[in-house]
Amino acid sequence: MRAMACIRFAAAVFLCSTSWALSRELSRCVPGASTASGTACAAPAETRENALMQTAIQSGRRLVQDSAVSGLYDGPDEAKVRECEDFMVDKFKETETEGKRQMYQATFEDQVEAMRATGMSRAAWGWWGASTAIDPSKFSLGAGDSVAVPPANVARVDTIHARCSCDMGLDNVTMWPDDDTHASITVHKGEVRWIKWGRSVAKVRYFCSGMDFYKESELKLGADQWLSIGMEQGKIYASIGTCRGHTSGYLHLNTWSPTDYTSSIPFTTATEGYACFKIPALFRTQQGTLLAFAEARRPTCSDFAPTDMVYKRSTDGGKTWGALRALVDVPEADKTSKGLCGNALVIGNIAPVQLRPDAPRHPGRILVPYTRNNFKAWIIHSDDDGITWEGDRELENMTVTEPGVPYADAQPDCDRGMGYFGLSIDSMSKLNPFHVVQWVRHLCYEFQDPYHNPMFAPKLSGAWQWVGIGPPGSLELSDGRIVVPSYHSFIRGLEGDGVLPVSQLYNNFALGHTMISDDGGDTWRLGKEWELGNGANENQLVEFPNRDILANSRSLSTGSPQYRLQARSTDRGESFSESEFVDIPEPFNGCQGSTILGSDGAVYVSSPDPTPATSWAQAVADMLGCKGSLTGRDRVTIWRSTDEGRTYPVKKLVDPGLSAQTSMQQHNGQILLLYEQADPDPLFTIADKLLHKAIENLHIELPNRFVYREVAAGDAFSA
Repeated sequence: MRAMACIRFAAAVFLCSTSWALSRELSRCVPGASTASGTACAAPAETRENALMQTAIQSGRRLVQDSAVSGLYDGPDEAKVRECEDFMVDKFKETETEGKRQMYQATFEDQVEAMRATGMSRAAWGWWGASTAIDPSKFSLGAGDSVAVPPANVARVDTIHARCSCDMGLDNVTMWPDDDTHASITVHKGEVRWIKWGRSVAKVRYFCSGMDFYKESELKLGADQWLSIGMEQGKIYASIGTCRGHTSGYLHLNTWSPTDYTSSIPFTTATEGYACFKIPALFRTQQGTLLAFAEARRPTCSDFAPTDMVYKRSTDGGKTWGALRALVDVPEADKTSKGLCGNALVIGNIAPVQLRPDAPRHPGRILVPYTRNNFKAWIIHSDDDGITWEGDRELENMTVTEPGVPYADAQPDCDRGMGYFGLSIDSMSKLNPFHVVQWVRHLCYEFQDPYHNPMFAPKLSGAWQWVGIGPPGSLELSDGRIVVPSYHSFIRGLEGDGVLPVSQLYNNFALGHTMISDDGGDTWRLGKEWELGNGANENQLVEFPNRDILANSRSLSTGSPQYRLQARSTDRGESFSESEFVDIPEPFNGCQGSTILGSDGAVYVSSPDPTPATSWAQAVADMLGCKGSLTGRDRVTIWRSTDEGRTYPVKKLVDPGLSAQTSMQQHNGQILLLYEQADPDPLFTIADKLLHKAIENLHIELPNRFVYREVAAGDAFSA
């Protein structure tokens, strides 16, 4: 006993003194200097991200000048730019220092575990508090009372992230409420489980695979609420300590409350074999079946990742959904060989429509035009309410290509970046404070009115490099004509590895067009390119009783005004007027919205209504006198117009959290909405903290799930 007491005392002194010494060194540490012991301050915690930042701080102005951005320091704004640089560097330094302090605190427990791993029983640490030792063999490691299918009629309340220990949690996690180990469940990597314990819970305890002790996390869970549990992996100790660079597991928890409206979750990220699901398209068939479409991507969520178009059917009004199916059956060999620009095949951007039951050709047929590689248009159809699909074929001459090149051989310019517009800003690190200032300055001074800028406007011509259809829907006119809303741009966008893919933001620098069929989808032709106005992007159409057509579109919203766009056609979709801004806000870089005509004759538009930005980047924009708002995608809202889209005085908030791209249908006085929902990212590492404070939700949030819900329309529609 005396020997054990001595060991406990010595260990306590060692750990406390080590933690105090590290904290003291850190408090005196200035990046690039040395500590009192002669070691470089950044050395214990340096990662690739931190190294990038330190390099930027030490030689940032030289890096910016070497990047040869046109006019970066020309003109009277030079002093403002310098002031912004100093502001950003100070903020990065402050956050790095505080982040290291927090990481040292977080890894203090790892030091305890390291000593325990030498053979010392965790129970011996009585001075540390009650023992957290467990025997994993005494747990069933089963699913308990949990379910794999998300329950209907619930809404997200909160998100909690919790860590496994270093190098652990690579397979599963076992969790239980408060002290009730009999109510434990085990969740494996690559799945999400749902449980309702039926009583109030103040905390959960858990151990990850490889651990022989438990941790706990506080949460507020009511007796009628559900808890969803997912397990993910990452380098959550990447920035500091003995676990630096190791992969460990972490928990992704959400609490959910019951709703008084129909809702469900048809798609969940990192399940069913895909890394993520994006770009929702909802369609209600004439038989009342709901079809929920999604772009399913793997192994990443990049726009250039291998992508399948998948769907699920619901025959009970969206309460439950059938099995995931692929819309297009593509041989595995084609998925790798039929891509463009060195990427795998990408199938996406769909816009479904159904022919009327009395159509002269193919009555009741569901047509789904889509793109391959965002370059050429294809179409597939169903004659059995979306159960099976056939007739997959390319729609020739739906892309304007280089003159003299056979359509079948046409290829985009895979290397065209921002240099096409005379700018050298394709590669910019979001963790480099000078690059952030450089980029914000570019937004402020060069892209405020790009469609009428003599430097850029002439470039909006020639062969199309990027083609989009919809999303999320096409329109059958009252006379039977099919009009498919589409858009095209003159730059594809380049992939970025650890850098901001600036050129990808500008494949949204686009113009509108339509694809038209007057014979039930058998043959197709292009309508006229829309009048310039302020461009057009992802858009959807509605037809009024006088046969005029309204297009409501995503806008560029990248340095330019951040409002949605509208254009009108008086010739059955052959041509459209110049696009004009309408008083519906857009997040930075815009977002896919949806537009429908309700049974009450009102126009409904769904899109985010973003929260004002408070990031460092926004502060820089304000210092430079920018009009732009560097907002992220959140607060999905529906707007209503009773004057054919001229004004939208009434709006209804649908989701107060991170939420993005949408698709709507209407039925029986209800708006049927499918949208992307995202959870806040875990801020485990210093790089995570820096990125969040620098740009907040400005980076494109990857959806954690698709949510389906009903919203009352007509006279019941209100804020």
